[in-house]
Amino acid sequence: MPDWKETTRDLGRQVVLDQLARIEERRTAVFTEGFNEAANICVNALTDTIAELMAKIQSGSYLSTEEQFLLSRLTKLKIELEEKLYSFFGTEAEDR
Repeated sequence: MPDWKETTRDLGRQVVLDQLARIEERRTAVFTEGFNEAANICVNALTDTIAELMAKIQSGSYLSTEEQFLLSRLTKLKIELEEKLYSFFGTEAEDR
C-alpha cells in the first residue's frame, strides 16, 4: 500500500501535468487565433482591392491596361494565398 508521501507526490505530479497541458492548449489556441487573424487581414486586403477594381467595371468604366493586369494578378495571388494558408492550417480561414 502506497504511503501518504508517495500519494502526495503522485498527486502533485498529476496537478503539474494537468497545468502544463492547459498551458499548451492555451498556447495553441493563441497561435491559432493569431494565425487566423493574420490570414484574414492578408486575404481581406486583396479582396478589398479586387472589389474596388470590380466596382469600377460595374460602374461602366473601363480599366486601364495596368488595372487589368493588376486585377488579374491580385485575383490569382488571392487564390494562391488562400490555398497556401488553408494547406498550412488544414482548414479554411474564418470570414471576418
